[in-house]
Amino acid sequence: MVDAAQPAEGAKFSFVRLRTETLEVISDAGEPAARVALARMQQMERLLGRRQSQIRAYLFRDDRWFRDLRPVPTARGFFQSGPERDFLAVMAGADHLRALSHEFVHASLEHSTARRPLWLEEGVAEFYSTVTPEKDRWLIGRPVDDHVRVLRRVDWLTARQLFGVAKDSSVYDEANRAGLFYAQSWAVVHLLYTQPGYREHIQQFAELLDEGVPVEEACLRAFKRSAPRIIDDARQRILSGSLPVAAVVSDPLDAPRVQVDTVNEETVAELALACGKTALATRLYERQQRPTPLGFLALARGDNTAALKYFNQAIADSSPDSTPYFEAAMLLRDSKQPFEPLLRQAVERNPNHAEAWFLLGLEAAKREQFEEAIEAYQKATTILPRQANFWHAMAMALHRTGRRDEAARVAQKCRMAAVTDAEREMAAALNGFVSSKTTSAPARQPAVVIPDSWQGLQGDAVSDGVLEELVCGEPAVMRVKGVGELRILRPREIRITGGSRELACGASDRKVRVGYIQATRELVSVEFVP
Repeated sequence: MVDAAQPAEGAKFSFVRLRTETLEVISDAGEPAARVALARMQQMERLLGRRQSQIRAYLFRDDRWFRDLRPVPTARGFFQSGPERDFLAVMAGADHLRALSHEFVHASLEHSTARRPLWLEEGVAEFYSTVTPEKDRWLIGRPVDDHVRVLRRVDWLTARQLFGVAKDSSVYDEANRAGLFYAQSWAVVHLLYTQPGYREHIQQFAELLDEGVPVEEACLRAFKRSAPRIIDDARQRILSGSLPVAAVVSDPLDAPRVQVDTVNEETVAELALACGKTALATRLYERQQRPTPLGFLALARGDNTAALKYFNQAIADSSPDSTPYFEAAMLLRDSKQPFEPLLRQAVERNPNHAEAWFLLGLEAAKREQFEEAIEAYQKATTILPRQANFWHAMAMALHRTGRRDEAARVAQKCRMAAVTDAEREMAAALNGFVSSKTTSAPARQPAVVIPDSWQGLQGDAVSDGVLEELVCGEPAVMRVKGVGELRILRPREIRITGGSRELACGASDRKVRVGYIQATRELVSVEFVP
């Protein structure tokens, strides 16, 4: 698998780490800069509420590290979710506290709300990025000069254009936060959060969106104004220079105990691994001799036997992290061995491990212990409410227990969480199924009889064929002769046996046995056949 990331050759690794109970800053910009960043994160945590998971921020002064981690070449900051913790990374500079605050908002939204329209999420992140503490209050929403300049010199997007922007839209540029999309999103959110007649109804607007109401209709119902009128009101405020700042009363921040120490390359390797930069993670982990890093190195080589040995060694050493327990469980699952006890040990060490709770739910559902499954799914969706497959599994379990109204509501959440075409098709099929008046469960019609030994992830079909090509994209597609195209929606959940745990993009010519969901053509397992 090709990975463009390169190690920071010759970089002097001297990072300071500051930690509280829930927050962590790692920086090569010195302890004073790290303390300022930690203080900003404490402010954001108090303002936005306690998060579901711990968060670690990297403040890089030397871009030899940052350039190999960032998602796009011009980015100055990014957010990456992970099972043990969430990660933020920003480049130190004149405006890095605003970038850090922006990414903190994304981390907070990831764990607290259903997926919202892109303009609203980016606009809220920009609005809160300017938070400034002042005695017993916070000032939020001060004008962003770059945005004001852009909005005064270019034509604005129409309401339909702005509200319809997605991550694959040409107008959206994650790296260019000085562009029109970010500026206009900020201006509209600034209006909604600070203007009388709007700010009183912002909660109703959000609730309507969470119910699946289209943006244009939600505008009319919550604000009693059309979407074009809202865009025009925002434009007039920018032109007039009338941009009030919101004030939020707050008690003084506590002074928590801060632990200070230094760290080695392994902390950056964790971020690289979370970002999919496996080549960089491998090179950094090679300098370590701890069992968990060695396990990841073995996985990268496709040596699952060695990987399991290392993860078991970490478990024997009573590792406090959930990672070796979860990774060992996945390897045992791949080899059709009992793995559920390890998943339970993972959530004991990290109760916010959403993926582990989800898999525990799937195992309970296989035993037809649906109430236990629903409880596990609820924990998973509380931690990560934006995973369509979590909601899909919960809706199916609720339906199996006869809780049809609840299943229908959860199916709606699956629809709102869906971001790819394949996920949207899956959610549409689910909504049609749970809303059907038919009381009896439909008969399953797999392509072939599923052997008892196969434990695919919610698959209902197994077929043999020849892997011809893996087309990487969003989503990735596997082309199998004799089967057709299968979509890869949940790459981390696919069981791969008989080969390495990674699938390489490009042409191939290997016999495979694939498991999939017929309704959505979603791939759930691959077995390489000799």
